[in-house]
Amino acid sequence: MLNQQRNKELSAILEASKVLTASFNLEKNLTSVMEILGSHLEMQRGCVYLLEPISKELMIVAAYGLTKTELAKGKYHIGEGIVGKVIEGGSPMFIPNIGKEPRFLNRTGSRPKKDGISFICVPIKLKSEIFGVLSVDRIYSEKHGGVDDDIRVLNIVSSLIAQFVKLWEIYKKTDDEKETLKGHLKERYNVPSLIGESDKFRSVLQASLKVADTDATILLLGETGTGKELIAKTIHFQSRRANGPFIAVNCAAIPENLLEAELFGAEKGAFTGANERRIGR
Repeated sequence: MLNQQRNKELSAILEASKVLTASFNLEKNLTSVMEILGSHLEMQRGCVYLLEPISKELMIVAAYGLTKTELAKGKYHIGEGIVGKVIEGGSPMFIPNIGKEPRFLNRTGSRPKKDGISFICVPIKLKSEIFGVLSVDRIYSEKHGGVDDDIRVLNIVSSLIAQFVKLWEIYKKTDDEKETLKGHLKERYNVPSLIGESDKFRSVLQASLKVADTDATILLLGETGTGKELIAKTIHFQSRRANGPFIAVNCAAIPENLLEAELFGAEKGAFTGANERRIGR
């Protein structure tokens, strides 16, 4: 029986780690982890609370065994209830019977009958940084391991969650910065940023907008300093490829015999000096 329980615990930890490394979908991944804990470890309910950085409230972002209405009610301030005490102190708490614990607030309203239900709550933390709280309801019987086993498993899972949340925050910050940069580039190279009054210049702008929505290859001709690259950027950032890179190459600085390889790449040994495979621009 003990080995069987250990196998369930290891299986739950392994599956949780796989889910948390599959993508950066915060709510979906954490919900899957709670479902894994529910099915493998026979938890009655479970919640992942994360600390909202502005309001400093603990809010449920994923749960098992709760309705949407109950989920929306699950909010705590630091130090409030068992959940708030755990994030305040940074240590696990075990409540043998929530029906006899006045600090247990049942904020979600998901436990109309509280007697006989045990509650385990562990911090989600990475070193000294605390992101939130992982909590589960449990009804203990002879077939289950002791509370120490549950706390040990939940501590491992909460550490995995903490690492995932940290990486998710970095990913989200980078993604937000990328979207902001895209917006700046579109604004900078939008047609209104090009100033010109002559009929010929206006015809160039009209032609630029016309070809921006096509897949045609475009050749821009003009003397040095007339704005060819600026027009090229304008076309790029008004096109369907605006989210892709814009790569400018000064062809005049590349020897004629190397231009093709520089732009389109070359295989190793294709010509003298091609000592390795080269990716084009």
